[in-house]
Amino acid sequence: MNIDELYSDTIDKLKANIRPHIKLTPELISVLKTQWQTAIETATIDEIALKKILCILDNAQNITSELNEQFILTFEKVKNHELLIYALAASQKHVIAESLRSGNMISSAYFEHLKRLLKTDNPEVLEWTLRTIESLGPMSLRLKKEVRAVKPGFLKLFNTHQKSASQIIELLENQWKRML
Repeated sequence: MNIDELYSDTIDKLKANIRPHIKLTPELISVLKTQWQTAIETATIDEIALKKILCILDNAQNITSELNEQFILTFEKVKNHELLIYALAASQKHVIAESLRSGNMISSAYFEHLKRLLKTDNPEVLEWTLRTIESLGPMSLRLKKEVRAVKPGFLKLFNTHQKSASQIIELLENQWKRML
């Protein structure tokens, strides 16, 4: 099955409220990696191809760290807010959960990109960056100073994403108190 067919099948299942449970085989990982590199290494990013790849990864049954480099490159190159959110969501599974499961360290570049994404002007990207940081568990302490610096002020009352961001920061602060 090619990426387009797999993506269409995934979307059809999601619309029917069926979990796709995509099995990442070595062959599929290889195809995803090759197409991902092609999508982000051209003069203009192939946003449609990247969206399909990230959707497949977000709905994968198993996790892999073999694509961590592509997540880093995506955070470096992509400016589209929707794609950044998709990349953050999929990275929670394949970068963070895989690291927690395997015990392998997450690259410092990943943390640097999270720091950069915390400085976004887009409230939804900020919310998803904070959700990603929250999924780091104890490793979220590495970003404690940066997270506290972006706590939304009074405007959080007018924007659901800023309100959520504020709630996630409060949750993180409570978790950090218990960790220290």
